[in-house]
Amino acid sequence: MKIPLFRPAASAEPTAARLAQSLAGVLRSGTYILGPQVQSLETRLSALLQGRETVAAGSGSEALLLAFKSLGIGNAGGGDALDEVLVPAYTFVACAEAVLAAGARPVFVDSAPDDFIPMPEDFRKARTPRTRAILAVGLFGDASGLPELADWCRDEGLLLVEDVAQCLGARAGDGATAGHAAGTWGDAAAMSFYPTKTLGTAGDAGALAFKDPRHADKARLLRNHGYRDGLHRCLGHNSRMDELQACLLHAALDDFPANLARRRAIAARYLAAWSDLPMRLPKDSAGHAWNYFVVRLPGPLERENFAARLAASGIATRVYYEQPLHLHEALRPWHGDRGALPHSERLAGCSLALPLYPMLDDEEIGYIIDAVRQAARAPGDPHPTTCQPPS
Repeated sequence: MKIPLFRPAASAEPTAARLAQSLAGVLRSGTYILGPQVQSLETRLSALLQGRETVAAGSGSEALLLAFKSLGIGNAGGGDALDEVLVPAYTFVACAEAVLAAGARPVFVDSAPDDFIPMPEDFRKARTPRTRAILAVGLFGDASGLPELADWCRDEGLLLVEDVAQCLGARAGDGATAGHAAGTWGDAAAMSFYPTKTLGTAGDAGALAFKDPRHADKARLLRNHGYRDGLHRCLGHNSRMDELQACLLHAALDDFPANLARRRAIAARYLAAWSDLPMRLPKDSAGHAWNYFVVRLPGPLERENFAARLAASGIATRVYYEQPLHLHEALRPWHGDRGALPHSERLAGCSLALPLYPMLDDEEIGYIIDAVRQAARAPGDPHPTTCQPPS
């Protein structure tokens, strides 16, 4: 059996035929950029995010950049070139690129000792008088840290930008805030609709959501060269979503609740089946969206051997991420002499993503469960306690 790391729903029949009919209607309409498909998509996304003003964009990376510029962070958005944004070190490079493109400075924050996501205390330690904003990344679908971080940002007068590329559909909070959607905790949220995301399309597309509608108005100007009513009101760039991607996203939104439920059901099966294995499983936080299922092996050698055994069984895996941001050659100068970020560096050497997506059928899930058990229990590897932080 061959099981890829991801299989898009749009590639399978009868979904592909249904989508082809919808796309043909868009092509016949003659309206391809920022038309009615995009406008109605923004309305639907706003409803998903508890009424927040939503702006469609060309990609998730562009959405991050537009978020910072719309909030006035960095000299490209009307702020200061010395503005600092605290960014998790263990995440995708687009997070740091967006900060730099906005004309601000990224400050990399280490992961928690026992988790990929930094603790609020780690952000507090990294803060300086130049800190303007925090970028909170719901890595792999986990948004559980948002409520505490949002409270701290509010108390300290800091802007909070959520990167919900991997956690759209997640929920967080308790008490009066129980069940609040990821993307509604901060001043702005950036979404990615890359095919592998919880809400994916067949190409690049993204969106933003804002607490203050005035920031959404600015983002709409910036995404279209600052153009409105025949005049260029400010200097922006091109980050427009096309009608074809918006059309596909309407279909994906129709299936979104069922697909989220499927992701959570598969994750629950994995967690129950692998609880006794010599690897660290993801945290089963309430409201998790399960964009990726990332386990931790004891170390790089064990990870390599484990991935090779799964590959021999036809199961694809992937490392998310090979390096934390501060070790990337292009980003190293921005970290300077601030020293090691040991938890992020350790996690980069032992984490591995396993297949989890709604298109997996029950037979494939059972096959993955059995293959992982065999690969994790194979003789020959030492089995220490599993990628533990140093004592």
